[in-house]
Amino acid sequence: MANQFDLTIITPEKTIYEGKAESLVLPCENGYLGILANHASLMANVVNGKITLIVDRNQEPLNFRVKTNGFVEARNNNVTLLLNESS
Repeated sequence: MANQFDLTIITPEKTIYEGKAESLVLPCENGYLGILANHASLMANVVNGKITLIVDRNQEPLNFRVKTNGFVEARNNNVTLLLNESS
């Protein structure tokens, strides 16, 4: 089993995802950011673009579109993604 981290993706309306993940790629101000298990602590602004989430390498990736801005925090193998809106 690959290394995983805890991930929560939240919008004002609902929780989109809460659970383990192997990787997360998301659009930030300076380009796309990739997050894996044990990533260094960070905070970044999320911008309009495509989010790709891999929960398990044996499954198809989950894709979300960010329509507005948001915020991501990675700390202690926990990643929280707060989005104003997504689809």
